[in-house]
Amino acid sequence: MYFEIALVIWAIVVIVFVIFWIVQEGSHWQKHPVLGVFARIIQASPGRAFGIFLFMTLLMIPTTLGMLEGYWIDAINSGNPPTTTVPVVNSLLILILLLAGSIPVMWGSFRTWRQAVRSAAEVRVRTIE
Repeated sequence: MYFEIALVIWAIVVIVFVIFWIVQEGSHWQKHPVLGVFARIIQASPGRAFGIFLFMTLLMIPTTLGMLEGYWIDAINSGNPPTTTVPVVNSLLILILLLAGSIPVMWGSFRTWRQAVRSAAEVRVRTIE
């Protein structure tokens, strides 16, 4: 039961990350009846996009480990405690695969945000001179 609850939370985090990744660019998503809300949230500013991707990437770590904890709790409650390291290895492999996909997306949004901040600072310097 605990594994299933943790699995649902993990799936929600992954699905929301993918939705934000899909609607990150392109103004045509803002008019979509379902995904428009996500598009308007993430396209508001480059800083907000980076913050969302950073938060979602960091949120994948405890939710993946929560699935492992749920598996352990269910196994111990059923009277069959895990005797191998297979659940731990599988959880870590899932976590590594998720981070391998989400870190480049987060890093790209960080670079976009950094470039936007540099451009804004450059404009301010030109107006002062």
